[in-house]
Amino acid sequence: MVDRRRFLLQAGAAGLAPALLDATPASAPAPVRTSLDAALVLSGGGARGAYEAGIIWSLARKAGVRDGQVLPPYQIVCGSSIGALNGWFVATGQYSKLADVWHTIGSENLLRLKPKFEKIPVESAGVVNRLADALRLIGLSKNDRGVAESSPVLAWMHREVDPRMPLLMPLVWAVTDLNLQQPEYFYRLPAGVTAPPDYIFAALRLTVGPHVVVREATDELLHRALLASSAIPFVFDPVELPGKTGAIRSYVDGGVASNSPIGIARTIARSVDVILLDPREETNDLPNAVEVGVAAFRTMQRKILESEFQQAYFTSFAIQELRRIAPDALARVATDSPVLGTFLERIPVTEFAYMRPESTLPVGVGGFDDQENIGKTFDLGVADAEKPFTPYDWATFEY
Repeated sequence: MVDRRRFLLQAGAAGLAPALLDATPASAPAPVRTSLDAALVLSGGGARGAYEAGIIWSLARKAGVRDGQVLPPYQIVCGSSIGALNGWFVATGQYSKLADVWHTIGSENLLRLKPKFEKIPVESAGVVNRLADALRLIGLSKNDRGVAESSPVLAWMHREVDPRMPLLMPLVWAVTDLNLQQPEYFYRLPAGVTAPPDYIFAALRLTVGPHVVVREATDELLHRALLASSAIPFVFDPVELPGKTGAIRSYVDGGVASNSPIGIARTIARSVDVILLDPREETNDLPNAVEVGVAAFRTMQRKILESEFQQAYFTSFAIQELRRIAPDALARVATDSPVLGTFLERIPVTEFAYMRPESTLPVGVGGFDDQENIGKTFDLGVADAEKPFTPYDWATFEY
């Protein structure tokens, strides 16, 4: 049996498991359990991830942090889709490279239509328009699962994401398992950190569910696992990866099931900062089926986010209030309700805060070829980082 204190000292910033030995509650829940101080959650949103990058770059500059140093106060970063890619540069302390990537990505030609869709005539130029037209015609071919090539994105990841780069803090990101129709989470840990799987699974079972898969992204899986998190449905083909049991499974964008993986972060940290990429806004222009589908997808993402925020908020509130009970009464609660006792003992009381743009960002989700507006979006993130994160309050939060 591994000693809790020795494990936490060894793991340091890793802490993917908040000092868990098993899922059996003690006879009397301890009032406080050791956990990490702060987690950063990076949402998905395609090219609008430039906003996240601007915030990260600005936070590092304000803190006097250089490349190769941890971004304070964070000890873990959790992301989805483009947030997973941005999270890689945070976890590895590559702030300058993150800025360089977003200031040059427009020339990379990452979104390329498959040859059969390349010659689709459109009245206005632009890869996004062609993508939309291709999506309208995809039903004409029963063998197509996406309209864009995945290989340019994967090649870019191989150039920019070096598995040999040491992590300064753990990175966790979401993908969506189409076969099981549920989220799955990959993680990478700093070199030399050992985190027994039982610890990780015991911690995460409490907040993301007992059947959700959480596994390590080995060097062999790293790039394709990141690609899977970014594989927007209908745009890119699903990414084939061996599942936990070895069978090949199909994965798509982590944003389908967990666009802002708050559930993972709150398992581990007492403070969680979330960067969102959508303002409070209404969508009035829905001229075609593609726009209707996009609006429906965003509605789903917003509802999932609201649910995750609310669940985490009220769980923390309830734990905090229950811990005020006298020790003997609390012991009876743990005995009478093992599940409640486990939550009281294992899960930290977490405070949440968020940052998001005030209005619609200049670049769209698919605007990876629009360097001018990517730059403007990055600059908006830099400017917004001058303001503090907004504390989350369920009664006033609107999304």
